[in-house]
Amino acid sequence: MKINCLALFCLIGGNLVGADTAPVLAFPPYVMPHTVCRVLPRTAPDRIYKLLISLPDSFENSPDKKYPVILVADGYWLFSAVASCAGGLAYGKHIPESIVVGLSYDGENLDLAKMRGMDLVAGTWHGHFEAEAHAERFLDLVETQVLPLMEREYRADPGHRFLLGSSGGADFVLFAMLSKPQLFQGYVADSPFALGVWNRERAFVASGRSVDGRLSISSGENEWTEYRKWIPMLYERLRQDAVVKGGLVYRETPGVRHGAGGSEAYLRGLMYVMEPLAPEKGVATDMFLEPPGKRSFMVNFWIPKSAASPEADASTRRKHEAFLTKLIADKRVGIELLNSDTVPGSAGSLFLDAGSRAEVLAMVGEDPAVRDNTVSFEVLGE
Repeated sequence: MKINCLALFCLIGGNLVGADTAPVLAFPPYVMPHTVCRVLPRTAPDRIYKLLISLPDSFENSPDKKYPVILVADGYWLFSAVASCAGGLAYGKHIPESIVVGLSYDGENLDLAKMRGMDLVAGTWHGHFEAEAHAERFLDLVETQVLPLMEREYRADPGHRFLLGSSGGADFVLFAMLSKPQLFQGYVADSPFALGVWNRERAFVASGRSVDGRLSISSGENEWTEYRKWIPMLYERLRQDAVVKGGLVYRETPGVRHGAGGSEAYLRGLMYVMEPLAPEKGVATDMFLEPPGKRSFMVNFWIPKSAASPEADASTRRKHEAFLTKLIADKRVGIELLNSDTVPGSAGSLFLDAGSRAEVLAMVGEDPAVRDNTVSFEVLGE
C-alpha cells in the first residue's frame, strides 16, 4: 500500500547544471512502501490527529495473521526511523514482523512543538502548558480510538502492544506506563525529562500497583549535563522500587547529544522489550550452515604475469576451469564464482566447507594448473 502523504523528498539546493535545470520538486516524491495514513475523527477543537502506519511485508498475503504493534509518540519526526529499525530487527529475527504506528497530526504549517507539548506532557513543563497539558486526554485517545482501530482493521495483536518515544515523547511513555500499566507490554523511553516523573512514580509505588511489561530507558552521553544526570537516577529509583516486573534496563548512547542517539536507542530498546517474542535467539541459523565438524573456507585463484604465450595462458585457463567444473559436479564445493572476465588475472574463487585447512590444501593440490605452477592461490579461513 502506498500513498503520497508519506513522501520523503531528496532536496538539493540550487541549479546544479544550469538555468534550464528542472526544479527538484518537479520530480516524483519517494513513497515508503507498505505505508498508509489514517486521519481520525476530530476529537479536539484545535487539532486533528493522524496515524502514520507501516505494515509488515507479509500483511496482504497473510489475512489471518496478527502482528505486534509499536506506537510511536512524535510520529511526525520518528516514524520513518522506528519503522526502519523494526524492519531490520524483524529481518534479523530479533523481533517478529510488527506494525509501526506514528502518532501525528493532520494539516499544514503546524506548530508541532506546541502541540506535542500539550499532548505529551502531564502538568507543567518548564512553566509552559499549565492550562493545556492533555497527556491524560491523549492517552485516552490512544486507548479508545487508536488501539481499537489498529486491532479492528489491521489485525494488531492486543496482547503485544509496545510504546516508544524520545524526549517529551519519552515522558509520555513513562506517563502511560505509570497511569495504565496493563495497556502495553513494553516501553522504550529515550532521553526523558526525568524530573517530571518523580512524584508520579512515588504515587504509583504507594498504590501497590506494578508493571508486568519491560522498560528500556536511555540517554545520550553528551546531552546537557543537568538534564542527563536525572535519567540514570530515575532508572535507579525504579530499580530499587521494583515496580517494573517484566524487566528494566538503562543504556547510555556514547558520544551523542539530545536526540542524536535515537536510532540506536530505538533499536536496542525494541530488542530488549520485545525479546520474549524473538523468533530466534543467539547466532543466526538460517544461512551459511556448515555441516557438523566443518567450517567455511574461501580459495582465490589467479594467473601470475608471465612471458607465456596467449595460447599457453588459454590452455592454463581451460585446465583450471575444467577442474573447478568437476568440483562443482562432484558437490565438493558449494559455490563457484568465476570472475576472470571482470577482474584482470583472476581465475575464480571457491567457497567450501571442510574439516581443516589441510583438507582444503589437498583438494586444491589436485588442480593440474596449480601443480604445474601456472595458477597461484590463497586459502582464507581457519
